[in-house]
Amino acid sequence: MVKIGVICLAEKKRILVVSYMKNTLHTLLNQLNEIGLMEHFEFEGVTVEQLEASIIKRNSLVLVSSSIVYTMVKPYLDENTPYIITTRTINYANLREILEIPKGTQAYLVSDLRQSAEETISILEETGIELDLIPYYPQKRPESSIAIAITPGEPQFVPETVSKTINIGSRLIDISTLIEIFNFFQISPFSAKAHLSARFMQSVIHFSKELSNEIFRSTILQRSLDSIVQNIDDAVLVYNNENEIEVLNKAAIDYLKLSSQVQKQNINIIPSCYYQAIKNLSVGQENFVEINDITFYMRKKRIMVDDQVYSTLIIFREAKDYQKIEHDFRFKAKQKNSMARYRFDDIKTASLPVLEMLKVAGRLAKSDSTILILGETGTGKEVLAQAIHKASPRRYEPFVGVNFAAISESLMESELFGYEPGSFTGARKRGHIGLFEQAHLGSIFLDEIGDAAPVIQNRLLRVLQERQIMRVGGDTIIPLDVRVIAATNKNLKNLIEEGTFREDLYYRLNVLPLKLLPLRERKKDISLLINLFSKEFQEKLGREPFVFTKEALRYCEDYYWPGNVRELRNVVEYVAHISGDKVYKEDLPINDVDIVQVEEPRKELEKLKEDLLEKGFFQETVMILQYLNQAHVISAGRFSLLNYLLERGYSFSEQQLRYRLKLLHEKGLTLTQRGRGGSRITDKGKMFLEGFEMHL
Repeated sequence: MVKIGVICLAEKKRILVVSYMKNTLHTLLNQLNEIGLMEHFEFEGVTVEQLEASIIKRNSLVLVSSSIVYTMVKPYLDENTPYIITTRTINYANLREILEIPKGTQAYLVSDLRQSAEETISILEETGIELDLIPYYPQKRPESSIAIAITPGEPQFVPETVSKTINIGSRLIDISTLIEIFNFFQISPFSAKAHLSARFMQSVIHFSKELSNEIFRSTILQRSLDSIVQNIDDAVLVYNNENEIEVLNKAAIDYLKLSSQVQKQNINIIPSCYYQAIKNLSVGQENFVEINDITFYMRKKRIMVDDQVYSTLIIFREAKDYQKIEHDFRFKAKQKNSMARYRFDDIKTASLPVLEMLKVAGRLAKSDSTILILGETGTGKEVLAQAIHKASPRRYEPFVGVNFAAISESLMESELFGYEPGSFTGARKRGHIGLFEQAHLGSIFLDEIGDAAPVIQNRLLRVLQERQIMRVGGDTIIPLDVRVIAATNKNLKNLIEEGTFREDLYYRLNVLPLKLLPLRERKKDISLLINLFSKEFQEKLGREPFVFTKEALRYCEDYYWPGNVRELRNVVEYVAHISGDKVYKEDLPINDVDIVQVEEPRKELEKLKEDLLEKGFFQETVMILQYLNQAHVISAGRFSLLNYLLERGYSFSEQQLRYRLKLLHEKGLTLTQRGRGGSRITDKGKMFLEGFEMHL
């Protein structure tokens, strides 16, 4: 857009560039220089806050970065001041990262002003970017569910709740505006002297070369991957969320007796015996499957892209083809319960605390020391135990699990330690090998250890101390080489105080502790797990894909989930049977009575707020909790907290801060970890903070 005034051709051709942000101004001046316009004109650049009437008077033309900036500049312009409002476009060379985001993903488009954000969204949509882009600017309150932000050179405005930022650089001036500038000064933009079109195209070609290089590298990578897949001896089959075949190597073509031209065809074109085997195989499972009297070793994995299921990978091969698979097959056939199935890769999470815990667990797996896993029911304690075994040097040896809540006290001793022939009435004539012996050289998983009877606790203590056992009714000492992994959903310290759990056994077990967070403290994982479970039950039931509506998803995120991941899986299985292609809030087998469980503690938190106000600690408490609740803060020490509070006008001694942290720990708002672990916010602390922020 341009307002043309009268200018004498003999006057110096001076142009004033005005923008709202310094980085935008810098980008525009650099572009004008690169294209060569500074050979024809003199440029001066200012931001809106630097603008003065005297600056405008010494320039022939005002170039305004956007229409919203023009409304700020207008008071400085008189009716004779010529100006042009630039038409701007994005730097297409910086779109590669955006193209890697799955279609339909929600993302913020972050800019300094709402109109600028909306304009950039419009340009991206015109280029064919199929994302759910939401304008974000400094005055807007962020949503914790949105994890990706795209910004045209203004990353300082990206909210802290975002975990991934893509900076595509400030928008550039379009060639149409450059032509307007030349026309205003009555210079032909296409003259031999100006060379505007050639120079602009040279700039575009530079960007295009970068894109071409990316495309070339992607093509080489794709061809390399295709070559690798085709040369794998195992049969490889990949199909997408629409059940369309995407990858099929030669081994799979031979087994399935298909042509090589089956890409994008539905997977049900493969022989029904293979189709049923794939459909019935659980995700993450490795199993032996009989197809047409041939035993296959078959694996099934989800391929994830940005926490979304992108496709499914099937790898299979005849069991007789290699000796290790034959060995595993015989071993599994004889001891069905003595092999771990899960790896760390099977534990899907977007929660930073859980990811950090898994890193620690991976390091602890290398040790032979006893591990104690703490977590509520349904959080996946056995899955974590199996993953630890799979990552340990004992991975090829047995993994034996025993649940103390599932076996009666009278049978537990003989099950754990075995018995000699004729030890008691009903005993087997040949005796019985106990679970500890079966786990020799491998790992034994003692689940729900808090339910162990006192007699069993005494025996366990001796086993952990001496690493040897004696069968019931026997007199021979049997040495053991076994790694112990225990788990419980109970507070063992409380059981010690009640006199129902041995303190010395607790310290024998609590050598390498690991804590699994409840699902309500991993809200980002709820949509991820729903997506995984939905795909699983879609395949099991042979039904059409289904998705949760935003209202249903929000309802799930507000729920307390006392049964954690196990309960969430049950909910998805239920709606998979009864829902259509969309799952509504009313379809969920949870109701407002269940949601109240989150609201019950509100009265307690109100009383806590009153106590803190009386002590004069309320504002300080909120500041500490806000710092600990930031996405990048897993835990914090006193030094970082003191600096954070000092920046916000709160000056404490280390002793004063220690007292406040002790108070927050006693109130259950934070958890103070041993050693240098620092403090982290608890679920109760997050609820307290949420209640405060809702009333701001």
